[in-house]
Amino acid sequence: MIERAPASGLPASRGTGVGVVLALEAATFVIFGAAHAGARVPVGFGVLAEPRIVPAIVVEGLCALLLGTAAYAALTRATWAWTSATIAHAFSAAGVLLGIFAQQHAGGGTTTNAIYHRSILGVMVAGLALLQLPAIKAALGADAPSRHAEEAR
Repeated sequence: MIERAPASGLPASRGTGVGVVLALEAATFVIFGAAHAGARVPVGFGVLAEPRIVPAIVVEGLCALLLGTAAYAALTRATWAWTSATIAHAFSAAGVLLGIFAQQHAGGGTTTNAIYHRSILGVMVAGLALLQLPAIKAALGADAPSRHAEEAR
């Protein structure tokens, strides 16, 4: 059973909005992970094709998994939504920094990948900053007492 955050008095749409953004972030990592696995991904204005880079597949897959889990937590109003979103953003930012470093020093990847790295890094850092706002913390149940804290009393 998923432990739900109590209603905070804030519109439920705030938590839903955060969940949708997390899902979209996860989708971008899935797309680039698939491209690094050798898939040619149609993206509407062209086809995304990247060289096969196994470490990038692993890191992007983990980022997608963490962000997807955080999206699920936010959309279901789980008490751990804020924690999972924060961990997912921090891990993803570190993974993207690793990708930037690897691309600059070991080569590999395309200009599109370099642009994606820098763009998504900005999104991850902005996400970490926004997650510190009291309204977002409240919407994700960060300030709500957990069942375990109540049992300890």
